[in-house]
Amino acid sequence: MSIKDRVQDEIKTAMKNKDSFRLECLLMVKGVLLLKEKESADALTDEVAIAALRAEVRKRQQSLEIFQQLAKTDEAAGAQKEIQIIEEFLPKQLSAEQLEAKVREYLAAHPEMNHAGKLTGALKKELGDLADGKLLSDACKKVLGV
Repeated sequence: MSIKDRVQDEIKTAMKNKDSFRLECLLMVKGVLLLKEKESADALTDEVAIAALRAEVRKRQQSLEIFQQLAKTDEAAGAQKEIQIIEEFLPKQLSAEQLEAKVREYLAAHPEMNHAGKLTGALKKELGDLADGKLLSDACKKVLGV
């Protein structure tokens, strides 16, 4: 089942359960996917949908950080709930510890790699959707001591 179909099913469930917050968030997700679908002439692929949803998660994480800095707990909680709902449709990602282990493993096989940016790029190609770019970059910098 495609991400778009899963979102539609979850919208129906949220309507039945009268969960207005979840419904609003899912409708926003559906809107983002529809916009992405209209941008490209082809049908919406899961890869494009995942990229769009990751961008939405990043936006909410930035908002969450700002809300936390401003001590706006209600808004921060709302942003956190939205992130959790959107992440239901994304593939499971590696934790920071798992990423660090992968970086060390990669460095053992490629000892000539000593630049954090190049290392991040190489690992991003290898890990794909399993790794968040920011977490991967942080892990690379930590392991290289930058």
